This record gives sequence, C-alpha cells and structure tokens, in this order.
Amino acid sequence: MTKFISMDEVAGLVPNGATVVGDGMTLMGVADELLECVESSFLATGAPRDLTYVQAAGQSNREIGASRLAHKGLVKRVVGSHWGLTPKLGELLGADEAECVCLPQGQLSTLYRTIAAGRPGQLSTVGLGTFVDPRVDGGRFNASAKTNIPVDEYVDVVELDGQECLRYKPMHFDVAFIRGAVIDELGNLTHREEVSGLDALAIAQAVHNCGGIVIAQVKEIVEPGAIRARDVTVPSVLVDYAAVTSDPELHHRQTHSFPRFNDDLLSGFVSPDNVGKAFEAQEMAEERISIGMNGVRLVEPGDVINVGTGIPADTVGRALHRAGLLDQVHLTVESGTYGGIPLGVVDFGAAIKPQAIIGHPQQMDFYNGGGVNITFMGAGQVDRKGDVNVSLLGGRAVGVGGFMDITDGARKICFLISAAGRHQKFVDGVDQVSFSSARALARGKQVFLASEYYVLEFTDAGWRVIHTLDTPEADQAVAAIQFVLGANE
Repeated sequence: MTKFISMDEVAGLVPNGATVVGDGMTLMGVADELLECVESSFLATGAPRDLTYVQAAGQSNREIGASRLAHKGLVKRVVGSHWGLTPKLGELLGADEAECVCLPQGQLSTLYRTIAAGRPGQLSTVGLGTFVDPRVDGGRFNASAKTNIPVDEYVDVVELDGQECLRYKPMHFDVAFIRGAVIDELGNLTHREEVSGLDALAIAQAVHNCGGIVIAQVKEIVEPGAIRARDVTVPSVLVDYAAVTSDPELHHRQTHSFPRFNDDLLSGFVSPDNVGKAFEAQEMAEERISIGMNGVRLVEPGDVINVGTGIPADTVGRALHRAGLLDQVHLTVESGTYGGIPLGVVDFGAAIKPQAIIGHPQQMDFYNGGGVNITFMGAGQVDRKGDVNVSLLGGRAVGVGGFMDITDGARKICFLISAAGRHQKFVDGVDQVSFSSARALARGKQVFLASEYYVLEFTDAGWRVIHTLDTPEADQAVAAIQFVLGANE
C-alpha cells in the first residue's frame, strides 16, 4: 500500500551510502523537490551522504534537478551519460570530488528493464572501441573512478556467434526518485499530463525487484477510479511512497521554458498555419540556421531523422521547414517524441506540438536496432582519422548522452559544427574517442560533417569536401582545415 508522506520525510528514507536512481531528461520527469529535500538535509545535517546516483540522461537546466547533488560528500559516485547541462555536477566530477562513470544513455535506459527482469546483463555493440570498452576505461571517467572501481565493474566483453559485444552488467538499486502528474489514493500513478513518461515504469520495476523503495513526486492526489486504467503508468504495487510537490511551477516543470503540459506549444499539431508560432518560441540566428540548412542537403523524403542536443535540435527542424521537407520526413528525439519541432538547449527532449510520444527505452530500442536513416549530432573535437569527441572537453565531464546509441544504429551520421565558433573543432588528435568514423565506415555507414560553409564526407582516404559555398568566407574556412583534409580537398 502506497504511503503518502510530506516532503520533510523524504530525506529520512534515503540511507547513507544508498544507490539512488532518478528519472528525467533536462527537467522533463525530474522529481526536483525530492532532490532538493536530499540536498537541504545534507547541508543541514550531513546526511544522507556518500550516495551513488544513477541517471540515464542529463537532468538539469543548469541550476536545479541533478545539480542539487553537486556537493562533495553528498555523492560518492555518479553513474550517468551526460552532464553538459549540469555544469555544477560536471565540475564536481571533473575536479575528482566524486567518482564518475559514464555509460551510454540508451544502454542505461534499457538496462533498467534488464535489471527488473533479473537478466544477467544486456549485450550490445554500442561503446565498442571507445572509452566505455573495458579494454580502454570501462566507462570510468576520472582518476578516483579509475583508482577505486574495477575496469569491468559495469561492462565486460563477450563473444557471441563470432561477434564481439559489450555486456552491460546489472546494478543493485536501493531508492528510486520518479514523478507523475497525478496519483490516486491507492497509489496508481499517471503521466497523462506529463510531456514524457521516460523511464519511470522501468525504474520502479527495477528498484522494486531489487528490494528497494520507490518514491514518487506528484502534483495531485485523486480518488480511486479517477484515473482510467489505461492511463496508469506506474501501478500502485510499485510505488512505496508519494509526496505532493509544494510548488509545481518550480519543482514540477515540464521543461525549463514551459512549466505546464497544457501550454499551447506542447500540445496540438504543427501545420503550415502555426509553424511560424512554433519557431517564434525559439529565436535563432541566421548563421546558426545555415548549419542546419547544409546538413539537411543529405535528407531524403521518407527519412526517419534523429536530432541531438545543441546545433542539431536548434536548427534541423527549421532547416527542414525551409527546405520544404518537414512534412515529408519523420523527425524524432531520443526522449520518445515524433513530429513537431524539437526544442533545444535546456528544453531538449521536448517538442513543440509533437504527433506522438513513446517511452524512452522503446525509442532507444528503435534507434539501437537501426531505425534511424540519418542522425544529426554535435561534435566537440574532430581529427583527421575521423575520431570524434563529445564527452570530455577541457577537462570537464560532459558525457555522451544518447550519442553512442544513436550513432551506432543510424545509417547516416552527420555532425553539425560552427566553423566560426570560438572553440577549435579540428585537432591533431581528439582527447577522448566517443565515435570512430573508420569503424562506422567498416560497418557500411556514411559519415558527414556540415558547417555553415561546407559539407564533408569521411571516406577510406579521409575527409573530403562534397559541397562548399561560393564565398570568400567559405574559401577561408576550407583553407583553415587543410591539415585535416590532407590530399582530399
């Protein structure tokens, strides 16, 4: 039977040294007030402390969410995929004040179901040959992790039918933090007024079957029967405790910019009549949009497209609209959205007027299995060998998010960069290998890179220019990367 508690009781349910798993992406699905309760208790009393926090995706808008855990001593270890929008936690991990393990987002998301089912792990090609591979670092991201954690603690290598795979190992969970819009007095939870259900069900099942406790943050308690059975996302048997948020506008936002699900921009359907209004919600410089315009040269009608965070989410939807392709393709985001216009930066994961929203692990299954025709991804560093780094930049723990899962399954990969940006993108050798173009090529994939001035393709002979603008600025931009192009310019 679900027990209804006050927020003041939450921190007392989390033991010192516990492994806590939380749902969410940016601020979607994040039980922010539960995290605030833990933070406040730690700062006031020193407990709970030495937690291991597991997160499939980044869970912050730079200020709240998982950023609340960025205190030395509160977390002993963080296992996750991305901290680009959680700079406080990224700095803590980068300063080696807590152990950091970085695993691919899709593998973590689907691993929750593996743990729930009691399976001995899950096999995947995602991460082979990268820092996730235990023959490299096993996902261990900083010095304390490499010192204190065995290299095969989370991942090992197996061979099946002559093919190498990584086995992502099960973990034991003690506490789950999930959230839902409404719960009934029996403890049945629904996400019907949430922009995404993400991993709440899988997390609850995994933690329950580990013998742990599931704590849900909700906005409202209703009578039994007020939630249709079909609308229940997490049944009451999986919810041990529930607490009503004190401030939905702060602690239960759908995204950073849109606190309520019924906001006009998050519901409905993008049509020629309202697409302009959708774009008004995301002001964008023309120079940035031009990067997306060069990228969508590679798109064909009927394509299933994925967009990653950063330049892709900011520009590809708008570029497809300008190219007259928006209604001829299937635009998707890793959180589970289909159609509409993806939101970017601290709102990433949500879309303006999507056509459909499915679960996060189901979306990742689709991506891992090769359902994406072309994915557009950002890139931190690129070298002549075609290696790409998105995960460790300037000594800061950024992580890979869903990058590895999606690029592993996609048939075409196009990296979008700003050639005029303040950070040097092309380097002699990347600081960390998040993606190997050579390995992708050997698997029959196509790899491209587009900026505002040119489009490159990676071949057996290296990078070559396949399109460039006829401007002096474009000529200068191509000249600036001759050391990467070599003889292929």
